[in-house]
Amino acid sequence: MRTKPTLRALAAPGFAVALCLPTGTGWAKSVEGRYLAFGAGNWSCENAVAVAEGNHPASQGRLDGFIAGYLSATNVILKNTYDIQGGQPLSAAKTQVLAFCRDNPSVVLANALAVHTQRQYPDRHSVPKD
Repeated sequence: MRTKPTLRALAAPGFAVALCLPTGTGWAKSVEGRYLAFGAGNWSCENAVAVAEGNHPASQGRLDGFIAGYLSATNVILKNTYDIQGGQPLSAAKTQVLAFCRDNPSVVLANALAVHTQRQYPDRHSVPKD
């Protein structure tokens, strides 16, 4: 079972969104304890790393698009969050997520991003930086 006690996941068409809950209230899932991740979000971390390190331009585009969409949706949905990355570029998020994936190859990409957003939460920007 894919669970983290301090995260809640929400699936939307095209991407999954993790909502970081510092209060530790758990994941939002079906009554059966599951949720649906779309597209590259269903890839194993092992496959995501293989795509990132290989010569798969179309798949690399799907990977980059999923990460960008996930983080953008997190910015929209997560209360008091303008930039979950705290000013770091998208490439930094990809590097950090892939590092997590190398250590956790059986985790699905959507959950790897949920962990990433949880780690980024304390450093997020709540308002645009001038």
